[in-house]
Amino acid sequence: METIKNIIATLLVGLAFLGAMLIGTQANAQSWEGTHIYTPVHTKHFSSNPLYDNSRLGSEGGSEGFLITRSSNGLHFTMGIMQNSYGDYSKYLMFGFNLSESDTSQLSIQLGVADNYGKAYLDEVNARLMNRYLPSTMIENSRIPIMTATYKVRLTNLIGLQFNLSPAFINSGLYIHI
Repeated sequence: METIKNIIATLLVGLAFLGAMLIGTQANAQSWEGTHIYTPVHTKHFSSNPLYDNSRLGSEGGSEGFLITRSSNGLHFTMGIMQNSYGDYSKYLMFGFNLSESDTSQLSIQLGVADNYGKAYLDEVNARLMNRYLPSTMIENSRIPIMTATYKVRLTNLIGLQFNLSPAFINSGLYIHI
């Protein structure tokens, strides 16, 4: 079973790398193609946990850092450093695709991995689930899988709002299209 978990983890990293190679380099300010820099502002979890970092304006972690997304042909490759739910800084690596897109909004799904989530393993329920389903390499390195639905709303051709919905939280912030 451990071998299968490690193979799946390796395949996910390989998929993220392949996604990075597939993303094109042409950008158009009127389309969603190109590079977006996202800065989080606020995170709210669907259930409370005393380990969450209750920081400014009631945000439960996830209110500092940045993510850079490269988008082309409906595919997205995202990486960056952002504060996690527990107040620690994590590196994120995600690959995704569009579900819907118009001139003013975009809905996409991303899958990936984040590191430095050691505090997530201190919660008994989280630890039980992660130890059961995740490969030992992820657990030993305090990594967790990430899945989000991202909704972007364009305010101008270069600036917009971004909402990230995961099974555990909703996170909102601003993006800049460069």
